[in-house]
Amino acid sequence: MRATSRPAFELASRRVARRHEGLGRIFAGLALLAIAGPFLVSVIAAVLADALDEPSLRSFSLHALVMTLPGVLAALGLSFLSALFATTAVGRKGPVRVAADAAGLRFASGAVERSIPRAEIRSGMVLSDLHVRVELRLRRGWVMEVHVAREDEGARLLAALGIGPTERRVAVALGSVHRELAAGCVGLPLFMVLWLIVIAEISPPVTIPGSSAPIVAWFALTLLSTWLLRRAARPTQVVVGTDGARIERPFSSVWLPYAELDSVETRGDRLVLSRRGGGIPLVLRTGDTMTEALAQRIRDAHEGAASGAALRGAEALERRGRDLAAWREDLGKLFAGGDYRAASLTPEDALHSLDDASAPRDRRVGAALLLRIAGYPEAQEHIRVAAGTTADDALRAALESAAEDEVDDAALARALR
Repeated sequence: MRATSRPAFELASRRVARRHEGLGRIFAGLALLAIAGPFLVSVIAAVLADALDEPSLRSFSLHALVMTLPGVLAALGLSFLSALFATTAVGRKGPVRVAADAAGLRFASGAVERSIPRAEIRSGMVLSDLHVRVELRLRRGWVMEVHVAREDEGARLLAALGIGPTERRVAVALGSVHRELAAGCVGLPLFMVLWLIVIAEISPPVTIPGSSAPIVAWFALTLLSTWLLRRAARPTQVVVGTDGARIERPFSSVWLPYAELDSVETRGDRLVLSRRGGGIPLVLRTGDTMTEALAQRIRDAHEGAASGAALRGAEALERRGRDLAAWREDLGKLFAGGDYRAASLTPEDALHSLDDASAPRDRRVGAALLLRIAGYPEAQEHIRVAAGTTADDALRAALESAAEDEVDDAALARALR
């Protein structure tokens, strides 16, 4: 995506804080491991004892199983730490001077100064509940909160950083991520007891003495049930890109290109996305805090996608049923042997098609390949930035493949399938 000049912006914030969602996820994983680890070790030891006819392994299996109980207690403590790190924002109360520009963010409070490079900031949104704040998601799991006086200040801060509907995709979870953790920590011991009772009732008449089959069945059924419960508790996630929105529910995913989006409405704590042609609208329960911010983000991105106009001749970039080798060969001919002035499409035309959120998937990938074939300066960076703006998983995978030093045709074919 071509760089544009953006005006710098400064404000005085009454509070700047950050929290570590990534560390919260690590403790969540440790909490599940504290319960599942002893169970897994017990099952492996039981299977080996059965295969090797080794009594000491059977004894070890029993002792490992007993360790599941303290594992549950440890998981409770780890779950508390997970929630603490993921939800508690720690920082300085104002006034904090905040400056934003293309280089990143700078904070100054008294004699203390700190900066965050723009490359560390992945996405951002303006949220309004009791306080108006800008929430910036950084790499390595950090989340930065900058409190602002008005929503327009938050919008100007994001604009100065280049985080707008045409710059970055953003993923928003509609609900607490701790529901999934709680479901796993509660579900695993619960299903262990439940399936133990069931298998103890049915195993004697159908298994041979000393067989480890009931233990393996107990382990498999417990893990499968726990996985299903965790998956059902997973909050819906909305990924807003420059070309559409993807709604990821616990057991399904819906891709809604902006070309099919008719309107975005808010009804209390619900977000309604209506399709063109009168299809069934998508209704999402977002919560009062998130509804309007998410709706506005989708509207802005929708308007940005609609404003782009396709170039004449850009359809030549599309695959149109050709195999990859023939497609790439034909793309190379569009630059007329590298003479940009005599070419039917220029590098600027290819950049336009690459950035055009309303263009078909294969046209944008064709534009990326054309830039690589022509050896256009900084082609890889342009392609990677374009991949970072889309909410279409298949397109992002194809663009990331096209940006590699050696384009992987097999990966490209899978992404375009």
